[in-house]
Amino acid sequence: MAGLSLNETGLQFVRICLQNYWGTCLYLLLFAAGILWSLCCHRKQEARIFLGYAVFLALTAYNPFLVKYIVPKINFENEYYRLFWILPVIPGVAYYTVRLIFALKKRWTKVLLTIVSAAVLVAAGTPLQGVVENFALAENIYKVPDDLRAVCDVIHKDSKKEQPRVIFDGSLNSLVRQYDPSLQLVLHRNAVLYRAGSTVIDGIDEDSAWYHRQKTLMDVLYYSEPVDLSQFQQALTGTHTDYLVVPISWGNHEYLQQAGCQPIAQTEENIVYYYDWQQKI
Repeated sequence: MAGLSLNETGLQFVRICLQNYWGTCLYLLLFAAGILWSLCCHRKQEARIFLGYAVFLALTAYNPFLVKYIVPKINFENEYYRLFWILPVIPGVAYYTVRLIFALKKRWTKVLLTIVSAAVLVAAGTPLQGVVENFALAENIYKVPDDLRAVCDVIHKDSKKEQPRVIFDGSLNSLVRQYDPSLQLVLHRNAVLYRAGSTVIDGIDEDSAWYHRQKTLMDVLYYSEPVDLSQFQQALTGTHTDYLVVPISWGNHEYLQQAGCQPIAQTEENIVYYYDWQQKI
């Protein structure tokens, strides 16, 4: 988890990660209460699934003694919190809430407990600020912008390669992976995060030729910083960049054309450029 180190926190690492992960949300306590209720007051057999999950994870993935020695060896400190995803807290809370309601016999008591349970779930959770204000229906079943789909179609129709290498605008660079994995991303995720100032990215050597090329491309396309034309061309050639997808609103399209990038198509929001890096070798 960002900002936490096993060397500094030691055996407290798991507890602190768990505390930071759940924050003010009390669903984990409700989940534990549901297991206890099921064991003591309801059908014990029905509690075995969730109880089995909890006990197994407590002995393995959430065991501070194992975590202290194993996680550093696999360099998993920053991603460790993702192991909390596999604990079925939300399904468990939903299941125990329904079982509790239907354990009552009278209809009016069920209705009353349903209202109380809904209020408890709302109060115990963590509200997402701005969900209603920023809500927008997905443009398509792929849950990506339609313009991204149009861009991918343009590239595949133009390219003779099965896996062309493409530089996407920052807003699309992470989305394209979930839509079209056949397109190879020139700009590496970690390099992008590191250039943006992330303090949790490890393994980036600022003096390496690889990062210099990545930074040069980002300096021009993401940050509009002045870069010598030949240096930009060398970065495109060194990364074997075939296509660049640049927003129409970007302010220096002439620079790209001077660098040898040829516009081949324009969608509603982007211009697709082709770069013949093989001629530059």
